[in-house]
Amino acid sequence: MIDTILSNVGNFLAGAQAMMMYWILAILGTIFFGVTCLLSLFGLGGIDNPDFDADGSILDHADTGYLDFKLFSLRSVLAFLTVFGWGGVIWGSKGIAGFFLALLCGFITMLLTASILYFMMRLQYSGNVAAGDFTGRTGTVYLGIPGGNVEAGKIIVSIGGATHELQAVAEEPLPTGTPIVVVKPLDGRRFLVKKEVMSEVPNNNIK
Repeated sequence: MIDTILSNVGNFLAGAQAMMMYWILAILGTIFFGVTCLLSLFGLGGIDNPDFDADGSILDHADTGYLDFKLFSLRSVLAFLTVFGWGGVIWGSKGIAGFFLALLCGFITMLLTASILYFMMRLQYSGNVAAGDFTGRTGTVYLGIPGGNVEAGKIIVSIGGATHELQAVAEEPLPTGTPIVVVKPLDGRRFLVKKEVMSEVPNNNIK
């Protein structure tokens, strides 16, 4: 019974439908992975990590404890799909063995990509940015903050031209896109923030 099931699965994985899936993953993965790399060259790929996380993100200085290793980010997942797809194209005719070989290669590539991104972020933020340096800085809510100073959302703050993604809490609910001011660091990972009050600029054209 088990031999029959394995044989059927193997035949499917070595068949035309599975091969089509491998080709689609290989081609689309290559295209999108290449696009993210090109965006990075032009300074537009930094948001790669907040999207998944995911990293990837534009994380923060390692000494402040905000930089975490993230296996799943946009680029690491795209790397997995790309290599898994091409592995299937190459070894798909081997059935189950080819599937798991492609899967293993994809996972190893994802792990390597995540590790490279992590160490690149450590190098990028190896400057002297400390938690206290964020106090008084303005930024924007990236992931809505529920309020009540309990559940954290995410904010994006820029210091010295570098963008940092931080966990933050606030007294009042702050939806995505709200301009904020960092009040103070809390527990080494989170920051207390409040809504930025935009000062009214007098209209000198009014007579």
